[in-house]
Amino acid sequence: MRIFIMSPANCATGGPELLQQFARCLMDNGIEAYMLYPDAEGTNCPIPEVYWKYHTKYVSKYVDREDSVLVLAETMLHYMDLCQKGTVMVWWLSVNNYILTYKSLVKQNDWDVFGLKSRENLVHFVQSYYAKDFIYKCMGITNVYYLKDYINSEILEYASSYGDICERKNICLYNPKKGYEKLLAVIKACRKDIIWMPLNNYTPLEMAELMCHSKLYIDFGPHPGKDRIPREAAICGCCVLTNREGSAAYWEDVGIPESYKIKDSDNVTYVLEKIYDLIDHYEERTQEYSDYRQKIRQEKEEFLRETLDAIIILKAHIKDVEETGCNTKVAAEQIKMLESLQSAVIQMEELLCEAKDACLNNCTSKTIDKLLTLDYLIQVARESIYIELTELASLRREK
Repeated sequence: MRIFIMSPANCATGGPELLQQFARCLMDNGIEAYMLYPDAEGTNCPIPEVYWKYHTKYVSKYVDREDSVLVLAETMLHYMDLCQKGTVMVWWLSVNNYILTYKSLVKQNDWDVFGLKSRENLVHFVQSYYAKDFIYKCMGITNVYYLKDYINSEILEYASSYGDICERKNICLYNPKKGYEKLLAVIKACRKDIIWMPLNNYTPLEMAELMCHSKLYIDFGPHPGKDRIPREAAICGCCVLTNREGSAAYWEDVGIPESYKIKDSDNVTYVLEKIYDLIDHYEERTQEYSDYRQKIRQEKEEFLRETLDAIIILKAHIKDVEETGCNTKVAAEQIKMLESLQSAVIQMEELLCEAKDACLNNCTSKTIDKLLTLDYLIQVARESIYIELTELASLRREK
């Protein structure tokens, strides 16, 4: 089984990171897995630097075989027809992003614009109960499996070490990219002793440190999936206040006390009452989030279990491929491919020498540039070798 996980190139958000984590987990369990970047042309390395720690392999083309799995998040379903022989794993990381991406294709309130329900080579996984509920009610899809996620390990580790000893200040955190317009009136009317701070352009450790010194995190955004920031804030000791939109409407996704989920977030007076209560009685109120925090601590272990389940489920969808006979005939174009690989190896050697010279001259930027180009060539070579091997295997079976 070979698994290709499609992702946009050079994109560093929650969804792409989860795809990286999934690839890493598959590789750790002995599965051949590749990140797939269809828009990687012209870039030295399509993987954002922040994700290099996962040490995943990447390719730019999907190889359609009976033993291939193409993993598509809900916003990349238009690539589904690339997979004719293999299995498509649709991973619903968000509901709202699917709606925004394909809204123009919807006819007569039918959200199944790709005929997902009638396709036989599909298997559905969801990151949230919200997504499961959506595809059941709007598409009639009932056979789905959970494959959720977990928060940043750096934040979890920092919170475990410092969360209980940091001095809490009257700081209220919020995500400026989600729901900020709904908070403006609240911020303007709020007491002056409460400091409002946007979570913007922080590294994971910087964000953890800020959260461990704050009392409250507010999220009045759309909650398109099971969002990470509310969980990260909670594990760092913040109280959490949300609306009831998207995944926040479901206890399975956002398991904070229901009294801290506000239905009418436009009611400034009511919102402020909640804020003042959580800030002024922080020591008492924060205990009400204990169950939520315990659930968050168990998420990575649960993700690992669900990944193992996913491997079993995907293998069950793959047709057995029998290898019969042997063929020593190699086509002329395959000779060309091997010659191209030989040329690429020579180029790699030159890049290594250039990177070494740049390093000796203390030219860090040039060294990084050469190594990124080298990494790209290695990935292209690996992809070419895999394509060559699959073609040879096909010739052998045909004979």
